[in-house]
Amino acid sequence: MNKKPLRPITQQEIDQYAEDGVVCVRGLFDPEWPQYLLEAFERLEKDPQAEGLLPYSIAGYKYLWRNVPEFRSYVFDSPAGEIVGRVLGSSYSRFFFDQVFAKDPHSVKATVWHNDFPGWPTDGEMIPSFWMALTPVCKANSLECIRGTHKDKTLYWNITNNSRKMIQPPDRHRCPDMNERRDDPNLEFLSWDMEPGDALVIHPRTLHYSSGNPTDNRRVALSTRWAGSDIRWNPRPECMNLPGISFDEMIPGEVPSGDLFPLVWEENA
Repeated sequence: MNKKPLRPITQQEIDQYAEDGVVCVRGLFDPEWPQYLLEAFERLEKDPQAEGLLPYSIAGYKYLWRNVPEFRSYVFDSPAGEIVGRVLGSSYSRFFFDQVFAKDPHSVKATVWHNDFPGWPTDGEMIPSFWMALTPVCKANSLECIRGTHKDKTLYWNITNNSRKMIQPPDRHRCPDMNERRDDPNLEFLSWDMEPGDALVIHPRTLHYSSGNPTDNRRVALSTRWAGSDIRWNPRPECMNLPGISFDEMIPGEVPSGDLFPLVWEENA
């Protein structure tokens, strides 16, 4: 399976990410990659503990790369890190976080409107999600993003395990329900038809949402997060915890590094 992108990242894709806060990149992975990962995920679902997953991995299928060879191979042996780095214009990509999202046919469970930036214990803009389809995706069960919302610097109050235990500050508001503004002519809601291996690069401030799955087919996507060259620790108490590292170890202003945040791609390497 390919380690380098099957084609160069275009200037149009780079510009679209910068302007819209999201871009769909296609034709960059061998088709074996999504099938390889999908088969591994389906195996995990049958008996996660037999795969050696820790409880924090099983809850939401996160941090799979730490235990599961196929997901670890995706981090180090696929073109994902280079793709993200080149779209961002970063000099390098560090791996940060992974999670699989699966929605069964006719699921009505929705993911509320939010952006990811407030939940990360970091400063900087180069920490996107790389949301890769492992099964076919149609607009009816696609992730939705609102074009250009990454330019709004509002620091919303995200729902994390830590924020649930805190009193919400009066100057921090939760992200509004953007479904109430679907008729707003100033907003453009984006969704995609995607084949396995197509991926969205989503800015951490871009507002996004996922409805249920009204189709007859299961929808599975792997969302990996990557840290570019402007990312520094800034562990606010309401941010999400990252297993294996405490907030005290996240020295404000320092670059995430070490075995938990490996350097995967460098532009001049």
